[in-house]
Amino acid sequence: MPSENLQKQLVKILLLSNKVPFPANDGSSIAIRSMVDALLLNGATLSLLSLNTKKHYRKAKEIEENLPKGLDFTAVDVDTDIKAITAALNLISGKAYHVSRFLQKGMQKALKDKLQEKDFDIIQLEGLSMAVYLPLIRKYSKASVSMRAHNIEHLIWERHTNNETKKLKKKYLEIQSARLKKFEIKHLALMDALVFITDADRHMYRSLGGKKISTSIPCGLNPEDYSTEVPREFRYDIAHLASLDWMPNQQGLEWFLEEVWPLVLEARPQSRIAIGGRHMPKKLFNHANDNLWLFAEVDDAQRFIKAAKIAIIPLLAGSGMRIKLVEYMAMGQACVSTIIGAEGINLEANKEVLLAHEAEAFAAAIILLLDNDTERENMAQAARKKFEEEYANATLGAKLLTFYQTLL
Repeated sequence: MPSENLQKQLVKILLLSNKVPFPANDGSSIAIRSMVDALLLNGATLSLLSLNTKKHYRKAKEIEENLPKGLDFTAVDVDTDIKAITAALNLISGKAYHVSRFLQKGMQKALKDKLQEKDFDIIQLEGLSMAVYLPLIRKYSKASVSMRAHNIEHLIWERHTNNETKKLKKKYLEIQSARLKKFEIKHLALMDALVFITDADRHMYRSLGGKKISTSIPCGLNPEDYSTEVPREFRYDIAHLASLDWMPNQQGLEWFLEEVWPLVLEARPQSRIAIGGRHMPKKLFNHANDNLWLFAEVDDAQRFIKAAKIAIIPLLAGSGMRIKLVEYMAMGQACVSTIIGAEGINLEANKEVLLAHEAEAFAAAIILLLDNDTERENMAQAARKKFEEEYANATLGAKLLTFYQTLL
């Protein structure tokens, strides 16, 4: 429980997010939901204002069924979809399309109403895209404004652009990545404080010349929400679950299927993998066969992952922290990840996860865990232990509120 002194100092917090995290079924929505839980567990009076986008639309019923008690919540229906015409016209504007499309009139009205209705001590922006509302916040509120940087966004797109092979698309991404970097550096400097999810991102911010007061606090989860029970029998050997509308996830999966999976099958022809993810590209279905199962919709992520001996995270681009890996740790699930896929998580390589970046090493790590039950079980137990020690929401929320005392 938070101290009485802390409760008196921190009266009201407003979070702004670019998606509704109820239910939380992808990495960024899990990160937002974990923040809500962490603050509520520590006695904060909390409001959340979220864009309810077409891409990640949540119906009123499913929101209600997953809404935490004690949260003042408002969702604003908007369309932030990427469209060819608006993407092309954006080149004339000089703005970063990655973030400019999140500036929505409906959200502006809802935010203005909320700021006129309540006084807040802290307004926390969940991610860079919410920085487009900073001028409105400054106009109608005297609260300290913090941004929780889920990633160093321009770094993700620089990495992705470097791996792009189509010349015209690569050129467009180079323009947008440069604009995004300029926007990001400028708006980080306009915040009163910054909360990074990883030490690596905080150090990157400092290397870019950033001087704002900041801290790094990882995403957490509630231990009681994750079962560590091992099934009596496994349906498949490997599981991969990701939102396949995010380009780095698509790129990583393509690399795995083209470069890694053939090596696994060469050594273990009987191996079977299950791939799940919303917005699954149609071309992926060309890979489906007796060894490769595809699930365009996964109703229960834990059941899906626990039905496999191991999980994989074949990510080649990204920044911040992969909350998916923290989920696997919470489940006590052995995992093979690229180095980028495990960034931002305090792990001891080869103890709580196997790390590999080259195709041959990634395949070898998979084969090792599939062929060695003891190795796999020891890794699963070590991963859960590390999760309990460092990634429980209650502990992380208390740390954040202590940091916010410096702004009050």
